[in-house]
Amino acid sequence: MNMKRLADRDLLTAIMLFGVSALFSVGSSSDPKDWAFPLLANYVTLGIAIAFLAKFIVASVRKHVPDLLVMTADDKASAVDVVVFMVIVLAFLLAMFRLGFWPSSLIMLIGASLYLTRERTTRNIRMAIIAPICISIVAFLVFTQVFYVPFPESSWFAG
Repeated sequence: MNMKRLADRDLLTAIMLFGVSALFSVGSSSDPKDWAFPLLANYVTLGIAIAFLAKFIVASVRKHVPDLLVMTADDKASAVDVVVFMVIVLAFLLAMFRLGFWPSSLIMLIGASLYLTRERTTRNIRMAIIAPICISIVAFLVFTQVFYVPFPESSWFAG
């Protein structure tokens, strides 16, 4: 098998889905809420990964031209956006344990909003900060005062 064949979209999709399936299969228990939907979704993901791998193997055996993954300039810009948002989400998850759900959510929303602001005028930057603050206040009031949803508390400001 030549190295170009390893850049086939079907193979890369199968590898990614196997990784997602492996990631979400860790930590499941015998509790029905852990197997009813999540386990079924995980099995579906695993089945799709197997189908993509089978499609790749059949195409390789039949010597079909591989459908290679090619990165254009737009794709590279999109990949940067994906990486930035993965970092933002990871930072949110880490901050949530220290600061609590609401402060870390506000920081994440402001960071994402500022990142998505293309024209960096004073007005747009101000709106990128004000809108997440308003959204966070409304969400806090609705979820805590109307629906009485408990949220994770901070470890730094535990009272």
